[in-house]
Amino acid sequence: MGVVNVRLQHISDDTIISLGNIAYHFKNKEAIVSTIFEAMEKSLKEALIEYRHTPIFANMDRIFGSIEEVQSEYGFFFSDLIEIKRNYPKLFEKIFRFFSWQEFLFHEIIHFNVSRGAFKPIERQEEKAFLAKLLVQSINLYPASKLLWTENLTDNSSLSFYIWQILLPFMTNIGREEYNVLVNQKIQISDSTDESSPG
Repeated sequence: MGVVNVRLQHISDDTIISLGNIAYHFKNKEAIVSTIFEAMEKSLKEALIEYRHTPIFANMDRIFGSIEEVQSEYGFFFSDLIEIKRNYPKLFEKIFRFFSWQEFLFHEIIHFNVSRGAFKPIERQEEKAFLAKLLVQSINLYPASKLLWTENLTDNSSLSFYIWQILLPFMTNIGREEYNVLVNQKIQISDSTDESSPG
């Protein structure tokens, strides 16, 4: 329906909680959306921090998978960012600060992979910062892109696949070998899962 179109009555009907009870706990709809954002932010931070210390490609792939799980649970945040910005500017400031934190984290991940020779050297800090910003924007706009361009997505489309396509041109030969190993492992796991499932 879009966050703007949802009324407290819709929430009441959907949750079977009276309007009075909702109003007792939340001042308005923005307070509800803000509380949901805090839960989402906590889940995303846990997903990002878990593998940040050694962000080799396998751990990066886990990060992308965890982010996609959170995105599917809290989809409206990502598909309704413009409406949230328009209608709840204070909440959007919190979201923007979180995106800035993500940029810092991905800047560290890029630096780590340049240092270990998996990414091509990026000498200028501005270029690393730009790549980090591009990754964060691509990650957070991915759910909206899926809604808009579903017919253009392939069967193997996932956030992980999408982000790796952005990163491929930055990989060295060592990085490409590591990426190919990761892809082959995922294919083997997928094949073994398909074989073990009944029917």
